[in-house]
Amino acid sequence: MAKFTRTLISAGFLLASAQAVSTQAPAYTPTMTFDVASIRQSNSDLTSGFFRVGGGFSPVNSSHLSLENVDFWYLLEMAYPFKGHRIEGRQRLPAELQHTSFNVQARADEATDEKLASLLKDRRLLEQQHMLQVLLAERFHLKVHWETRDSATYDLVVAKKGKLRTTGEPPSTDEVTGFGDRGVPPIYQRGDSRYGFEFIAHGATTSDIIEMLSGQLGVPVNDMTGLTGHYYFDLKTYQTKMSDRSDDETNSWPPLETAIYDQLGLKLVHSHGPVAFLVVDHAEMPTAN
Repeated sequence: MAKFTRTLISAGFLLASAQAVSTQAPAYTPTMTFDVASIRQSNSDLTSGFFRVGGGFSPVNSSHLSLENVDFWYLLEMAYPFKGHRIEGRQRLPAELQHTSFNVQARADEATDEKLASLLKDRRLLEQQHMLQVLLAERFHLKVHWETRDSATYDLVVAKKGKLRTTGEPPSTDEVTGFGDRGVPPIYQRGDSRYGFEFIAHGATTSDIIEMLSGQLGVPVNDMTGLTGHYYFDLKTYQTKMSDRSDDETNSWPPLETAIYDQLGLKLVHSHGPVAFLVVDHAEMPTAN
């Protein structure tokens, strides 16, 4: 692993990140970085159908990052808070970077891990994002800037009362084993774009639902439901909007906008407002380890 220098991202990026992730402590300034990091091109056969994509910090309150077969855009979305803003500039990436997957291993020292373990969740997430921001700036020579524009958004409202269940089964043994030290999240996704996705919720809040919908729709979603419970569901969807589907589509699972209406009693209403865009100005293939 390459020794990692402690370079800080500019204050503007940090403030935007802090405000997007948490309104409770917007003044918190993350400073932590990885001590060592290894980024290598993946050797997996991505056409075989038998490979793992993803990973994360494990334990979740540590600096120990392990990722397999992830592309640069995946890293970018991990490094910057995706909720509430959009990322642009894919066309500025070199062709090789757009079509390469990476395996990433990184960590900091024990003192940093102790500090991370002592932080509240929002602040820990800010620190881990900052660590990734520095990694991308140092190794991929990433340069970005923020822009705020009036743009399309959605409001999420209740359309059918009583559809969301506040009771349900706890995570199964397989789920607990599969997520390991990371713990089973309140909402997680399984499936693929060829056949459809399931979104499994164990005690999810509307904030969790909003985050999921924002990620799927690619635009911010505002919570106008007034709901305060913890909800359980198995949401089955194929594609996002009815307009995405061809006339001869045979998949029986509904698009996301229909599924949340029929299965959860929620509705997406078109709206608009200020949206923060993260714009990629420059990135390169990573430097050697």
